[in-house]
Amino acid sequence: MEETFKSKLGFSLFFILIIGLIVGGYFWTNWTLTEKERVKQQKKEEKIEYKIDADKDYIYFVNESAISEEAEIDYKDVVINLKGQEALTETLEKENKIYKNNIVHISEMNLLSKDLIAYNYDDLYALTFRNYDVFEFGKYVSLLIKDYNYSCLDNGGVTFKDSKAYVFNVQSGELLKSNELLNMYRLNMDIVKERVTEYLSGKQTKVNNVDVIKIEDTINELKEENLYINNYGKLSITFLVKTTQTDYNEITEVN
Repeated sequence: MEETFKSKLGFSLFFILIIGLIVGGYFWTNWTLTEKERVKQQKKEEKIEYKIDADKDYIYFVNESAISEEAEIDYKDVVINLKGQEALTETLEKENKIYKNNIVHISEMNLLSKDLIAYNYDDLYALTFRNYDVFEFGKYVSLLIKDYNYSCLDNGGVTFKDSKAYVFNVQSGELLKSNELLNMYRLNMDIVKERVTEYLSGKQTKVNNVDVIKIEDTINELKEENLYINNYGKLSITFLVKTTQTDYNEITEVN
């Protein structure tokens, strides 16, 4: 009789244990799914937390106006859609406004016979304009700005002037410093210069047995502020290539 009681008691306890595991498993699974959804939603909210306008890209453009379709020149203002970067947006707008307000037209000039006009695009004599490239990788967005000079005179046309790059962490809204970028990729500027030197050496040509690319001069003018992260997560740099002919802009990966 005692053995029968113990047997029934053991079975009852086993049955209660099974029921407990089933019920507990159900609530655990339900809680886990709910928690995962909460974390997922939280991450989604954090992703747009630093946007000024949640409906727009991290970097977008406004006030677009065509100056010359034939010369493919236009002006537009860039907006950094991240809280804390309003001052930078304002600074870039002021720079662009200076360029736009200093357009010189052919009709305004008293041209001499020695002034040979090679390009007559929409009455443009000379101006400076800028182009933008935006790169996105993971939590980073990079803005690359390239400035160009235009001249209608002989041997003029469009020539590269300067460039600058900005890299933002969209999860914090912060603008990354050059040393932070270098540390992320375990690099320093000496290594960057070595890799740019290797890149330019592979592109070197000669005219009348003289090197066209002035590699040393180019390396001396490299700016760590021109580092950025491209769409493939590679650390890249934009720079002016000095030559015996016409200087030009170049971009290369350094890691």
